[in-house]
Amino acid sequence: MKRVFALALSFAAAPLIGVGCGSDGAGNGTLPPIATTSSTTTTLATTTTLPEFYVVQPGDTLSKIVTKLGVSKDDLLALNGITNPDHIERGQKLKIPRPGVSIPSTLPASTTVPAETTAPA
Repeated sequence: MKRVFALALSFAAAPLIGVGCGSDGAGNGTLPPIATTSSTTTTLATTTTLPEFYVVQPGDTLSKIVTKLGVSKDDLLALNGITNPDHIERGQKLKIPRPGVSIPSTLPASTTVPAETTAPA
């Protein structure tokens, strides 16, 4: 029974195989042009929102903090009034400089207004 089925299948498939392998005589030895498409790649800019403050953790150094936050060490020092970059303390709350905002390199000196004196009349 299996042989009869296989034989019937081969007779049914023979015309299809012959059509695919035949030559229609119209071929001139070249293939039609390949259609191409172009694509563009869009790169999305990602933004990172910096927190307003950073609390110094055990083992933190200013170098580790500026690397982690991607900010300038000089800006971090100036903004927080740090005079000794080797001395920060655990739990210290540091203001984080914002990109594009200029920070004065020194803190403005406090000004004291002298009390007015009145001249005797």
